[in-house]
Amino acid sequence: MKSTSADEVADAWARLLRHLLEASPIVKNVAIDAAPNRDGKGCDGEAEFTIDGESHRLIIECKSSGQPRHLRSAMSQLDLQITRSTGLTRGLVVAPFISPASRAMLAENDLGWLDLAGNARIVFPRFHLEISKADRDPFATKREQRSLFFPKSARLLKLLLQQPRLSWKVADLAAKTEVSIGQVSNVRRALIEREWAEAAAGEGFRLTQPDALLDAWRDDGLWAPRVALRGHTLKHGRALQTAIEEVFADVARQGSHVLLASHSVARRVAPYARTVGEFFYAAPDTVLLFTFRLQLSPFSPTERGENVTIFHPSDEGLWKETMALGPKLQGTGPIQTYLDLLSTGERGREAADHWRAEKIHPLWAKEL
Repeated sequence: MKSTSADEVADAWARLLRHLLEASPIVKNVAIDAAPNRDGKGCDGEAEFTIDGESHRLIIECKSSGQPRHLRSAMSQLDLQITRSTGLTRGLVVAPFISPASRAMLAENDLGWLDLAGNARIVFPRFHLEISKADRDPFATKREQRSLFFPKSARLLKLLLQQPRLSWKVADLAAKTEVSIGQVSNVRRALIEREWAEAAAGEGFRLTQPDALLDAWRDDGLWAPRVALRGHTLKHGRALQTAIEEVFADVARQGSHVLLASHSVARRVAPYARTVGEFFYAAPDTVLLFTFRLQLSPFSPTERGENVTIFHPSDEGLWKETMALGPKLQGTGPIQTYLDLLSTGERGREAADHWRAEKIHPLWAKEL
């Protein structure tokens, strides 16, 4: 679906507002002035209606984006206009989509909203209209929704989420993650735009809403890892553990990379529900080691289920965020483990919620 422009908002709000007001049996004499800034009014429109003969007035401000930082100027303008008004007057912000965070901010300031996704709130002493139809922006393209979580950007986000209270200069973050300064600047701008991060002059920027960022990643940016190999091993218990340790030792000797992943990490650190099998990320040149050390048989759905799954890394940054699992094993870090658990179905999502509560939130608490 294509994005919605400011012109489309300006063209549509009066019709939508009239429809909402006239649908109420107690609202009469609806009159809408959609001529912006006429006669120096300093607003984008007005609406008047009566309830039991008493006049009610709305002052409208239209914005091209409903993200919180874009609404602050509208809020200031509306507050000024309301202060100058006589009679029963309320402010109304109109945008293509007004996010839940923006709605909360507007409600705290006694302002209403109307968006093209169907969300609305208009409150007077004897009139309360509130409609909630969408908490996610239906006008953003899939690429726009997910671009923040593409692999190179994800490398940055995982580092920020590991230490959300730490302030970063763009150049320092680029050097730490081996990502271009331009890419870091784009991520920084996107995070600040959504008010998930803040910047202070001379002090870099830092996350302020890590949970909101992680929620968005869960809802809009999840990528299932690409499978390199599925197989079945007859090894179990101590024999399997020894074989896995031998794989790690072999990989270390050849200077390559391997990590335990997903449920294999969660099972060893914060067990929730038992999921059969071992999961790994492995560099391409290490995959044959698994076949040898674990004596893998090719996976055949008609004969036996796989109990070993090996994933391709989507980005070399995966090897930067790791977690020690004893003296001989390493696993994916807390953020990557959370994302991988989410991609394994309903049980995986339950395990991910448990992981987030048991490992990620305490990690953030240490930063306070």
